[in-house]
Amino acid sequence: MLDFDLVTILAEVINFLVLAVALYFLLFKPIVKRMEKRAEEKEASLQEAKEKQAQADQRLEEIESRLANIDAEIETRLENAFQQAQKESDALLEATRKEAEKVLSDAENEAAIRQHQEVIHLQEDLVDSILELSSQVLVRTAPEIVHNNLVDELNTEIWDMGKNDMRQVRAIRETLSERTPSAFVTTAKELTPDQQRALVRTFSALADTSVNVEIEVDSNLIAGLRVRMGDLIVENNLAMELAELRSEIYASLEESLNDKE
Repeated sequence: MLDFDLVTILAEVINFLVLAVALYFLLFKPIVKRMEKRAEEKEASLQEAKEKQAQADQRLEEIESRLANIDAEIETRLENAFQQAQKESDALLEATRKEAEKVLSDAENEAAIRQHQEVIHLQEDLVDSILELSSQVLVRTAPEIVHNNLVDELNTEIWDMGKNDMRQVRAIRETLSERTPSAFVTTAKELTPDQQRALVRTFSALADTSVNVEIEVDSNLIAGLRVRMGDLIVENNLAMELAELRSEIYASLEESLNDKE
């Protein structure tokens, strides 16, 4: 028969209990906590994974839906791009058309101006040629009486000035007060002694003093003469009348061209 030592057994039981309690608090409980924490972490990871999976599934559905409508979207975008390109092309064509019209209009205006100028130049050349020919003919054919009449008319004009326009006479005399009284006569033909004396009398009366007359012959005047005395210049000759006629013809042609336009 076995002998049992209760004290020893009790001590062993107590040691076992102490060891069990120590193992529970020092080993088992921390392990349990760590396992619970890991379980919680796994649960959280699993939940996060589920959420990401749900997001991925939603994104996948969106992609699948987008892919399903991609042809229509591409067609819509292509149509919008074509319409935009068509608008830009139309705008460019319109701008080009307007620029071309402006260039054409400017060219037409410039051509019209050049044509107008060329017509004027041709007409002026024609008028100059006709008047030059007329001048040459008149130089050869103008009767002596025409020249004499022009000389007499100028002499009369200056004489009448001395009677009718004393203000101008005083102005002429003032211009001669500090000069040697001289009259410079350019004549188309030689003056007769009577014509020279008549001019000297007229000039002297106008200047109220004796006047020296210098005479020069210039056949370009055709008939008649030109007189310069002080600041006074008077002329009565066919060359002057032809020049005035030329100016009148130029003005008439210019007016006629403007009326046609």
